[in-house]
Amino acid sequence: MRVRTAVTALGLALAVLVVGLCLSALYVSWRIDEAAGPRLYADLERLPQNDVGLVLGTSRNRGSGLNEFYAHRIAAAADLYRSGKIRHIIVSGSNPSKYYNEPEVMRRDLVEAGVPADCITEDRGGLRTLDSVVRAHKVMGQTAFTIVSQRFHAARAVYIGTGRGLDVVAFCAQDASGPVLLSSRIREYGARMMAMWDLNVWNTQPQYLGRPVEINFQPRASAELD
Repeated sequence: MRVRTAVTALGLALAVLVVGLCLSALYVSWRIDEAAGPRLYADLERLPQNDVGLVLGTSRNRGSGLNEFYAHRIAAAADLYRSGKIRHIIVSGSNPSKYYNEPEVMRRDLVEAGVPADCITEDRGGLRTLDSVVRAHKVMGQTAFTIVSQRFHAARAVYIGTGRGLDVVAFCAQDASGPVLLSSRIREYGARMMAMWDLNVWNTQPQYLGRPVEINFQPRASAELD
């Protein structure tokens, strides 16, 4: 009887813990959406101009095919450049080995999309979203810039940026489709919980900083560019 009572109590405690975590994750996600919402843009015409766009990295391939998240971010960044909404692009991602280099691949695909190579700067220290956003300021010297990613990810990046005192907005790239979108949204709840702790409890800094990188701006892109 005592064993059964103990098991029941443990089960109830675990259920309360799980419900509490779920409610906390939902609340944090809502807080981030509320804070970042006014700075998220899906309409290119309404997006404010900035000198620099920051494209957040992800893998180019998923399984045996092209990663839709990646493809849409590259397309969105190229559109921003062609429209004159930005005139320089930072491509930020991880670079663990010579066989996997997100910034290098993003740079190559942006050049193929028509963005001049000298208008792109690689940030190979963007191991996390926080690292990418903070390094754009502390290493690249930018205090105001446009973040490029899908809406659910861009909201977290904007929250991090404004939390660090930066004047950031985001252009929301098209979402992926199918099961991959659902799995990414589920993971995002955990990432947002971590972002809240990073900013408000731990004051987390990027894993790598290093020497400052100067960005040499070219004239603004014309809306007439192909």
